[in-house]
Amino acid sequence: MLDAQKVPRCAAARQIQGKHWLLRFDRGQRIHARDTKGAAWRIVSGSVRLDREEPNGEQSFANLAIRGDVIGAETLLFGKYSFTATALTACVLESWPEGRASPVGDSLLRTLAKAERRAAEVIALRCGQAADRVRRLVMMLAHPAAEHPTNTAVELQVVLPSRQDMADITALKLETVSRMVSQLRHAGVLDPLRHDGKRPSQRNFAIRHALGETH
Repeated sequence: MLDAQKVPRCAAARQIQGKHWLLRFDRGQRIHARDTKGAAWRIVSGSVRLDREEPNGEQSFANLAIRGDVIGAETLLFGKYSFTATALTACVLESWPEGRASPVGDSLLRTLAKAERRAAEVIALRCGQAADRVRRLVMMLAHPAAEHPTNTAVELQVVLPSRQDMADITALKLETVSRMVSQLRHAGVLDPLRHDGKRPSQRNFAIRHALGETH
């Protein structure tokens, strides 16, 4: 059973059968801080930014976690978090492991191996032409439209983080990221979604086939 003291404060928390927790965080909300104690969490939806602390005390981007990834697995080995985690977009987390004893052996090794692969993918986001970096990030964050059925005729949708977060992740200037996103919009690759008749969203987009063709 997960100790309630290890559950971080969030926009909403729900305990299921005394063993399993579902947490909801708003965009920009802190999930956990480096060097604090806590539990591991699997991302059900949304994306999370992981930051390390530099010698001067400033936070700098370290990694990106998306749907299906586990954050905080290092607490099972070291007892505390190695990074500060912040919600890049509204996200839902679930306790991991799901109501079982702490995973050991193969299960934990697979989780850590997946984290290493994700880190390699993030490194690739910081190399190459600016347009390619932004496109790769968009595709990494994309999800099936069925998860957010605003427009069922669209196969993929994406909720973009702030332009500053995108710049930190891709190691590009803020102005460059804004220009690349604008180019994708003007090309019809990113099609802003509308919610309840409101103005086109600046963060929620349908992804047209043109982006998929370059992935």
